[in-house]
Amino acid sequence: MTESARKPRARRWTSARASKPEIVESSLPGSETVGLYVAGRMGLLVGAKTKHVNAKVSPALFDAAAKRIGKKSPAAVINAALASLASEDDVGPWLARQWGVLADIDPELLEQIDL
Repeated sequence: MTESARKPRARRWTSARASKPEIVESSLPGSETVGLYVAGRMGLLVGAKTKHVNAKVSPALFDAAAKRIGKKSPAAVINAALASLASEDDVGPWLARQWGVLADIDPELLEQIDL
């Protein structure tokens, strides 16, 4: 076979950016959810994914969650949901329990508190 009769090889394009990960200063990198970001910072996303989960869920619930994270993969939706639960703090529920309680405190006492 002559040189001109050979099939041309596909070219592989490499860039300097591909070999060096770009560091972005952001509170929420990429398109990950807050739950995934916090779970990652807590070290909950490290290691092999070996836990198998099989569940039936409401299609409307799944579709709403998938739309929220921008992915249709069941694994991605479940991962984001578990990360949200695992990284949730108690500030919201605490505030709900305090509804109206802080308003009942003497205003003079509130002025003494450095908020």
